[in-house]
Amino acid sequence: MKRRHFLALWSMLLVAPSWAKKPFHVTPSQAEGPFYPVKPIPLRANLILHEQGLAGEPIELSGRVVDERGHPLPGIRVEIWQCDGEGIYDHPQQPNHQAFDRHFAGCGAAVTKNNGEYRFRTIRPVPYNRRPPHIHVKLWRGVDELLTTQLYLEGQTGNEWWGGRERQHLQFKVVKQRDVQIGEFDFVLTA
Repeated sequence: MKRRHFLALWSMLLVAPSWAKKPFHVTPSQAEGPFYPVKPIPLRANLILHEQGLAGEPIELSGRVVDERGHPLPGIRVEIWQCDGEGIYDHPQQPNHQAFDRHFAGCGAAVTKNNGEYRFRTIRPVPYNRRPPHIHVKLWRGVDELLTTQLYLEGQTGNEWWGGRERQHLQFKVVKQRDVQIGEFDFVLTA
């Protein structure tokens, strides 16, 4: 057997075939941040209370929650919270929190369907205090916290020294479809 054939044979055996199912990249965790809501987060997929007068651009954020092999995880509670369109959180520790936009709920939760899908109507995140635009997320199965992380607009992950490399796996792209801004992000959890 010629050396070239020998190397070709071994490379085929050692490299996973392209048809083999590859595991999904597990969604990295990130800090909860100081403004996790002090009141229980209600099941509310629409965080826009009144569109007239809203400070911010509405977006539809959706995706799926799956395990490392891509199997859907139904019944997962997905919580989100974020600042309003002016960079203010509805939280007593937030300076000037009384100026929070009352057209916006600031937080909400949805439970994944049988196909692992979740969906929110919220606002496009905005930067504040040198932080890049982001949405905080926490996933629960019953009373067990599965993941706490943050989602970033694609290409706007900031450059703080403590930000971490995991932000490259926490980006979502916003596209416009029929006058609606849409963002998608799939969460991958260890089973």
